[in-house]
Amino acid sequence: MSTISRQERKNVEDASDAAGNLTGKLAGKISDGLEEAARSAGRFSERLRNNGAQLHEELSAAGERFGDGAKRLGSITSEQIRAHPWAAIGIAVAVGAIASRLLRRR
Repeated sequence: MSTISRQERKNVEDASDAAGNLTGKLAGKISDGLEEAARSAGRFSERLRNNGAQLHEELSAAGERFGDGAKRLGSITSEQIRAHPWAAIGIAVAVGAIASRLLRRR
């Protein structure tokens, strides 16, 4: 068996210390990177929440406007049908005939 000289032992200890220092530095860098990624994810999440809330408000307002317009159209249509029932029947027959011809071609 061979014995390790003092110089070789010192070299091994120095290499071990250097590896330990390097490992510590790498762990610190990784930790910093993970913290930055977590902060970025938090900011992104907050922006998504804000944009989602804004989109929900805009869609709700658009839905209300659409609903109001549909109600007005329904009431106007109902009034016209009551005022001109024969014209309404004629329009319904014409639309049905056109739709039938269009669907038959497919």
